Amino acid sequence: MTLKKFAGALFVGALALASCGDDGGDNASESTTTLAPATTAAGPTTTAAPIKAALDTAFGANGIAASPLSATEHDRFMAVAVGSDGKVYAAGFVSIAGDQAMAVARLDATGKLDTTFGTNGYAVANAAVGGKTVEIARGIAIQSDGKIVIGGVAEHDPKAIGDAAKDTDIAVARFDNTGKLDAAFGKAGIAVIDVGTGKATSATAFVGDNGWGVGSTSDDRVVVFGTTLAAGANRVDADYVLVGLTKAGVLDTAFGTGGSVKVDSKGNGIDNPRNLIVQSDGKIVATGYSADGDGVVSPHLIRTSTTGVLDTTFGTGGVATAKVLPGVAESYTVRQQGDKYVLGGYGRGADAAEKVDLIVYRFTGAGQFDTTFGTAGVTRIDIAKDDDRARNLLVLPDDRILAIGSGKKTAADVDAMLVLLSKDGAPVTDFGTGGNLISDLGGPADAWSGVALSSDKKSVIVVGYKGTSTTSGGNDDAAVARVKIAA
Repeated sequence: MTLKKFAGALFVGALALASCGDDGGDNASESTTTLAPATTAAGPTTTAAPIKAALDTAFGANGIAASPLSATEHDRFMAVAVGSDGKVYAAGFVSIAGDQAMAVARLDATGKLDTTFGTNGYAVANAAVGGKTVEIARGIAIQSDGKIVIGGVAEHDPKAIGDAAKDTDIAVARFDNTGKLDAAFGKAGIAVIDVGTGKATSATAFVGDNGWGVGSTSDDRVVVFGTTLAAGANRVDADYVLVGLTKAGVLDTAFGTGGSVKVDSKGNGIDNPRNLIVQSDGKIVATGYSADGDGVVSPHLIRTSTTGVLDTTFGTGGVATAKVLPGVAESYTVRQQGDKYVLGGYGRGADAAEKVDLIVYRFTGAGQFDTTFGTAGVTRIDIAKDDDRARNLLVLPDDRILAIGSGKKTAADVDAMLVLLSKDGAPVTDFGTGGNLISDLGGPADAWSGVALSSDKKSVIVVGYKGTSTTSGGNDDAAVARVKIAA
């Protein structure tokens, strides 16, 4: 594994499993909110929550604000974090003359770009200058001194041709609180981690390094969760990897083995990394999903010490998994709820023709699937018998759960969606319609992707994008919303 202190940076897809499908959630102007009827496949509904949650009409237009970074090219928010000073930062990407770059924006109290930050409210880290549409930041963390760390994936060599042009690396950037790249981190503020050389696995598929979740420890070391090509001459799949960086943005050789921890899900299928958390006790918990040996897609939780040692008291050797659903159960996020872990994503039954539902489920602190949650351990939200997805979730101060993502009302209409659940997974029926709030951000493929609690704990900030196509193309625009959760 090498750390390139600076490189020009691409992502050749999220390595999503073909069995699940996707409506462009990995790859806004006027915002209107509509409430849509919803059906659920969850258990019995709960009584009204102590404090009614709703979009904050004092924010943006009826709770939603368009925050495009480019008037003519793609930009999306994928993650959000709130600093100790209450300032809101959103990470994602912006395309500049076709060269997609990682970006971070600061938002003011009305959801608009804070023009005192960076240039016109946002700052760019182009880890692979001259690349195309791969580079993207999917994770963000605020450090103890207020510096902002974002990370994801970038092209290994934007000048390469053939299969070599498809290779990717993990990319991390750090900014100061004015929006300038921090010269004390990596090389000129950017660190590119080449865990291993990628490989073409078919005429159309390539497995390279992939970065997703980003966390910061109490002493401002950085941890990134991703995947890399599995070791072995005949392997054509990806394994999970946690990479540790020092505060200076170089490989932390005291973390794991030589700076990383690799985990093989044992299914010989592609492991898909998603988000991570750093607990108050310093333990690191990362989640993703992969296909088991029998083809069932299952979530994985990985827990390590702050120095990257697998926690053998958790799951089996530090890794927890379960067949949450008989066909597919993806995990996009993990959050603590007391001594338990709440996960969210999307899934379906054993019938491959079945559309996926937004799902939320829970594991115990020891790494066991918690069947007391929802119905037999899972809450499934189905809007109109089409694809519905959770991209993230947040456990609120009163232990209710706000899941965010997208709801698909028709085959050509995907809208951003919020779902409010009780602490044990029952829909909170006084939120939106039957516990679901559908928001049309202005495009045919809209979604929420990042969520964070405000510093005063009275509201939640949600970020995402207006998607212009259910596949790709067009001019996507970043968007932000605020949800009131307290008086």
